[in-house]
Amino acid sequence: MNGLVLPDPGEPRFCGRCAAPLVRQADGGRDRPRCPTCGWTYYGKPALGAAALIQENGRILLVRRAHEPYQGWWTLPAGYVEYEEDAAETAAREALEETGLLVLIEGVHGIFWGGGDPRGAAHLAVFYAKRLGGELVPADDAAEVAWFAPDEIPTEIAFEGTRKAIAAWLASGAEERREPTLLQYAGGGPAPPILVYAVIENPKGTVDRIAYDAERQTFSPTGEVFSAPLPIHYGWIPHTLSAGDGRELDVVVIGEGDAAVGGVLVVRPIGALLRADADHKVVAVRADLPSAYATVTDLGERAELREMVEDLFRPRARLVGWAAAPEARRLILETQRDWINSGGRSRKAAPRPTKPAAPDTSVV
Repeated sequence: MNGLVLPDPGEPRFCGRCAAPLVRQADGGRDRPRCPTCGWTYYGKPALGAAALIQENGRILLVRRAHEPYQGWWTLPAGYVEYEEDAAETAAREALEETGLLVLIEGVHGIFWGGGDPRGAAHLAVFYAKRLGGELVPADDAAEVAWFAPDEIPTEIAFEGTRKAIAAWLASGAEERREPTLLQYAGGGPAPPILVYAVIENPKGTVDRIAYDAERQTFSPTGEVFSAPLPIHYGWIPHTLSAGDGRELDVVVIGEGDAAVGGVLVVRPIGALLRADADHKVVAVRADLPSAYATVTDLGERAELREMVEDLFRPRARLVGWAAAPEARRLILETQRDWINSGGRSRKAAPRPTKPAAPDTSVV
């Protein structure tokens, strides 16, 4: 993800030493917030989380999240490492807090990177753990707790790092066929649902509408002529399945920079336009080049963008409202899950080319 515009939620605006306003200066190949008064520099860094991989009789213990993000999805008992706390102690503490079990940490399963958490990027240190005592009761951030055999692992696994950790556990045993399923979430972008790929069907400025022909696997004119050149890039998010039309989830990319038909952009969702026919449209800003909308975290902040998108789609379907950025990210995850559960195929058409090799670089 180096070079992509992924906002750091912890980046300060004022100096941590003298409280002077910070300015951005080049340091070590990156622009970093630096104090012009005392020279203090802020170095952004991912958080560290720790999880307990508790095994019994070939099964692992998972908890269902009680809160957003990923409310209702399953994960390992886990949490952020506190200052002056050993990561292994964190894993044991979280196991006790979320499951009621006292555990013994027996070794390291691995360290797994995850960039799809709206609270910020993080590494997850996962430790093997053995139950010593306690009563299995969900608490703290957990709404439910349950044991899962390898062939029972749910598709709805929260957080990229946790998916990788469970996939590695599955790959180490007899159920290797389950590994690719969890990792298929990554096919939607470099850090879904925070950063996703957008396959462009109609670039900004298009007048003659273009559509992807699934049978011929080509992009072709439909014969429809737009009343005015498109002010946005329009396409779809790969590895998703929309309930509205049985195809990939559509995305409107605020039209900065150039894009080619069939090109792939890296974008950051900021909301979604909801339609009565369930053919919803995610709205996103570009994350693969400097953007005038880099500080926009939710479409609710920009009324003029909402009005522009509404004007584009109002003649085509009945609009029912807007989803904020968190709901848009959840929509992406749910359509990713549906795509995985469908076996990786659209319901109404042959698969579109949904595995781009790299983000489009033909931008200005």
